[in-house]
Amino acid sequence: MTATALLIAACGGDDAPKTDTKRASTTESQGQSKPKPTATKEPSDTEQLNKLLADRAAALRDGDEAAFLKTATGSQASKDKRAIANAKELPISDVRMTAEGTEIEGEKGTLRVDMTYRFDDIETFYIKTSRMTVQKTEDGWRVARDRPSAGALAPWEHTRYKARTSDHFLALAPAKMKVGSLMTDLEKGRASMKRKLKGVKVPGKVLVIVNRNSNDTRALTRDLKTLSALVAIAEAQVFTDGPAKSVSDVAGQRVFVLWRSYGKDSRSGRRQTIAHELAHVALARRTGGRVPVWLSEGTAMYVSKDKRAGDAGALLSGAQLKDSSKQQSAENVLSLARLSKRDAFHNMSSIPLSFAYSYSSAAAETIAAKYGGAKALLRLHSAYNNEKIKGKPGPALTNRVFKKVLKKSLKQVESEIEAYARTQSPF
Repeated sequence: MTATALLIAACGGDDAPKTDTKRASTTESQGQSKPKPTATKEPSDTEQLNKLLADRAAALRDGDEAAFLKTATGSQASKDKRAIANAKELPISDVRMTAEGTEIEGEKGTLRVDMTYRFDDIETFYIKTSRMTVQKTEDGWRVARDRPSAGALAPWEHTRYKARTSDHFLALAPAKMKVGSLMTDLEKGRASMKRKLKGVKVPGKVLVIVNRNSNDTRALTRDLKTLSALVAIAEAQVFTDGPAKSVSDVAGQRVFVLWRSYGKDSRSGRRQTIAHELAHVALARRTGGRVPVWLSEGTAMYVSKDKRAGDAGALLSGAQLKDSSKQQSAENVLSLARLSKRDAFHNMSSIPLSFAYSYSSAAAETIAAKYGGAKALLRLHSAYNNEKIKGKPGPALTNRVFKKVLKKSLKQVESEIEAYARTQSPF
């Protein structure tokens, strides 16, 4: 929120009511002076810094280069000149800056600044946290250094993006990049996802950021660690509460497209990728803290018609990996009991991770085929978010959820999944 200080001064004048002129003249004849106007108190440093941030945010929102540069000094002004030039090219609808943890020593200070910003027609807001160094000059406080405290920049701080819009997307891509049929791919992928997830509300418009490679994406987010093998990824900040850790709010929804991989894919492959990531966007409010990764990823693969069960089926049928040192770790992930554990997918190397995705695909395909299509997968999401079903993330909770929704135990469903996966084996 923007903080502004309103200074109100009470002044006397010829229009002031004179209820007793005689008494007033008597008072003057006794040599007493007229009341002096109350002096206006100079705003405190904190109030001045709040105004500085308010001015900076407003200038950024309006694309006012002169006003924006007026808030900075030294080398920061040079960085700001590039940033405001980039920002003017984007449909930014709102910017707000708030300070916390302000520390002032003489004519220098540091503060943590949360900047929230929005784009036209995008429901969600985005957050960038900075550590700012400020300096007091002859013209007042100015920003001497603005660096992201969490390593994530706003798009216009990283490079110049060109905005493209369609009915359901705002896409930002590097200004000189040719993106071909990107907007058509996005709309077609969305339509495909919607057909599979009937009844699930999708945001009216989604932000898509196209980057040349993983390094560009890392500049904009602190949460993505393994990017080199990815084509696209959906990101959101999810807030949960209650024993079931159900979702109370979602912010920062966007989809990153890594053009180096995405641009080389076939048309059907590109649209399948978009459908997969948009399934995550659509299901963000249903993917609470107890929903296991195998279910969210399995559902996205099912919705995008990305059938990957063959690799898991081959391993279950006795296939041997060329790198025998990876055999055991790959076989270990072929179990919903293991994949239901908290952080089961974290810190996996690439080969076990690929088999974990394959087994998740087999699980989603099996459950959809036997228990009611996408609706069965959505019922599982709801059950994990149900406070009446007790337990922390893990196989015991998954067993209770399966008994409630599928009327079978985890062990029984795993047997069905393994049987289906074997039928998909190429061997």
